[in-house]
Amino acid sequence: MADLVAVISTAFIPLASFISLSIYLSIHPSSPFRHLDSKRRIALPIHREEPLNGTSDKTEEDPFDIVNPVVCDDGTPVEPEKFWASMWKRKVALLVALVPPLTCNILLLVFTALGDLKGEDKTIAILVPVLLIPAHLVALFMGFVYLGENDTPSHWSTTIHLSSNLFVQFIVLAIFALLPSTPLPSAPPSAPSLLFAIFTRRSLFNLTPLTPLNVSKTLLPILHIPPLLIVLFVRRGPPLYLALDAIYPPKITDAVPSNSAALDPGKTNVTQEVQATVPEWLLFSYATDVVRQGYVAESMDIWDLPILQASMREIRKSEPNPRYSLMCTQARCRVTRRCVRYMDGPREGLGSGRASTFCGSSLEPILGH
Repeated sequence: MADLVAVISTAFIPLASFISLSIYLSIHPSSPFRHLDSKRRIALPIHREEPLNGTSDKTEEDPFDIVNPVVCDDGTPVEPEKFWASMWKRKVALLVALVPPLTCNILLLVFTALGDLKGEDKTIAILVPVLLIPAHLVALFMGFVYLGENDTPSHWSTTIHLSSNLFVQFIVLAIFALLPSTPLPSAPPSAPSLLFAIFTRRSLFNLTPLTPLNVSKTLLPILHIPPLLIVLFVRRGPPLYLALDAIYPPKITDAVPSNSAALDPGKTNVTQEVQATVPEWLLFSYATDVVRQGYVAESMDIWDLPILQASMREIRKSEPNPRYSLMCTQARCRVTRRCVRYMDGPREGLGSGRASTFCGSSLEPILGH
C-alpha cells in the first residue's frame, strides 16, 4: 500500500508539469501557438468616415482619444543591460543545476532495474523514477527557452512556470522521502513501553546501508533544492523610471522640489513590483519599503510615493478602444461619489474621515486624467 501511495504521489509531478507546459505554450507572449488564429477582431469606428476594419486614414481627431502612449507603458528601464546580464548568469546557473536531478533520477532507474526486487514490487519501484523523467524534461525545455528571453513579459511568464514546477517536484519528493516506509502498528503501546522498545532496538543507531540505490533515493530530493533556490531569486524585470508629467497634472508636477529623487531619470520611481521575485510577488514584500518610508520620511507627498504599473492605472494598453477607458473612469467616479455620500451620511460608526480616506484611495489611479 505504501508503494502504491508513492507511485500515485509521484504521478502528480508529471501531471502538474504537463498542465503547466500546456498553459505555458498557450499563453506565453512568444509562443507560436498564439499566432495560429490570424482572424482580426472587429474594431468600432471612431469617426463616420472610418469603416469597421479600421484601415482608412483618420480625417478628424477622435474626441475620445485620451490615451497618451507614455501612460500605457510601465516606464523606461534603468540600466537594462546590467539587469539582463545578471539574469542571464542566473539562468545559466539554473540550467546547469537542472542536470544533476535528471542524472540522479536516471541512475535511480538503472539501479532499481538491476536490484533484487521481483515481480510487482519491482514494477512499482521502477514507476517512481520513470514518472519523474517527463517532469525533468519539461523543466529543461523551459530552461533552454529561458536563456534567450530578454523582455519582461516572456521572462516573467517562464519564471512563474519554472518556479511552480520545481516547487511541486521538491515538495512531493521531500514528503515522500520523509514518510516512513514501514506501516505503523495497529495497536500502539503505552508511552513507557514504547520508549523502552525504541531504546532497546539494536538498529536504532544503525545507518541505512550505503548502496547506490539508497544513495540515489536520498540525493534525489536534495538535488532539487539548488535549481528551486536559483529560480526563486530571479527578478521580474529591470527597475523603471517614469516622468511625473506623463501621468500627473501640472498642479502636482509644478509643486515637486527641484532636488526630488523622482525627477532623476537614473533612479527608479515605479513600484518595486516590477522587479520583484516570485516569493516577494506572492507575499507583497515589495510594499515593505513604502510602509517603512512612512516611518522615516520627512514628507509623504505624491511624488515621494512609487508610481503604479500601467496595468493598475485607469487606461491600459490592452484595451482596444479608448472609449472603454473613458466609460470606466466615469463609472468609477459615479460609484465613488455614491460611496462618499453614503459614508458621510448619518451612519453609525462612519464619519467624514473614513469617507475622505476612501475617496483618496479610489481616485489615486485617476489623478493623471
